[in-house]
Amino acid sequence: MEQVGLMSIILVVLVSYLYVLGRMSKLKRIYHNDERWQQLKLRAGQITKAYYEGLIILIAILLVILLWMPTPMLVPLDRILGIGAIAIMIGQLVEYLAVRRLDGMM
Repeated sequence: MEQVGLMSIILVVLVSYLYVLGRMSKLKRIYHNDERWQQLKLRAGQITKAYYEGLIILIAILLVILLWMPTPMLVPLDRILGIGAIAIMIGQLVEYLAVRRLDGMM
């Protein structure tokens, strides 16, 4: 049952990731890669960078906590890789949402 939940989350994130890739390329064609589009991408890139930095800090905190636990905690490698893939794909979604939000503001 746990595998079904993880698989459904992966599929939802994968579909949204593919949607975001298509939508971003469409927006790039609409704006003809002009100065406004480059400004949007730059500001959205800063937001995405903050997301990844927060993710790195969270991973570092979790590693320190795991080092101080009295009993070792074993997590399957496939679970870790799945969570990592989800986190990376969500980064693209964060960038798209930032572009969409900034596009409405500019």
